[in-house]
Amino acid sequence: MSSYSGWAAVDLADGREAGAFVAALHAAGGESPGLRVAVEGRRVFVYAGLAPHLTATIAHVLPEWGSRAVTAADFDEFGVVNEVLGPDGKPVHVASIGEEMPLPEDDTPRSRRAAAELFGADPAALDHVSATWAADGAMPSAPGVPYLKWWDALGVPWPADFDERSFGPEQHTGA
Repeated sequence: MSSYSGWAAVDLADGREAGAFVAALHAAGGESPGLRVAVEGRRVFVYAGLAPHLTATIAHVLPEWGSRAVTAADFDEFGVVNEVLGPDGKPVHVASIGEEMPLPEDDTPRSRRAAAELFGADPAALDHVSATWAADGAMPSAPGVPYLKWWDALGVPWPADFDERSFGPEQHTGA
């Protein structure tokens, strides 16, 4: 089974509605096969089948729509890239696993502190994930492994019931 996909959790800015954000995301290039979203208060979870370009799309819309985001681009057996984006859409932390192709990387104590501060998380939890990232997470062909470890450390767990309550962008008015 291929895990080639894009994942994101976007925290919306005050006054921004989830339905309008989903429409803007779709219009900005998020029209991927399998695009699904789930709304949890001001947080929108996004799954895009076959769309690792999702991070770039989120970074493009985040300054207008959100306050922060965490994304993952899964390139199947080629690796995964996990990014934490600030309100300006620029990455504050980037961690990757990949042997087949060059992937961006900025997993430093300083970048982990910036990510922890952005999400109000314990930096020690991010340090632990960083220390075990390559050893524990070297199986990027399993969906959600290993990048969701970063998400859990940030306090952004992927919803267990995502499949049951997610919807496509054509249903954005129901958000």
